[in-house]
Amino acid sequence: MDQLIKLLSAAVLALTLSGVATAADNDQKSKQPGVEQPDDPAAGGATVSKREQEYLAALKKCEPMAGADKSKCIDTAKKRYGQM
Repeated sequence: MDQLIKLLSAAVLALTLSGVATAADNDQKSKQPGVEQPDDPAAGGATVSKREQEYLAALKKCEPMAGADKSKCIDTAKKRYGQM
């Protein structure tokens, strides 16, 4: 019975220490230098490159258009920014 208590105590201690080590490791990853943090916390970690911003701006210009002109504008934007 004494051996069982020692074994269970050692197992609990090992699990506790591994949880602390994992938490400390995760904390270090979040503070790495050179990793950009988004300015907008609502973005959920998403960042948009300049090229993607230009593509979205080109698509926005197509919104007021209608019919064939709109389709042509969208196709042109997709080809220009490699989104096909």
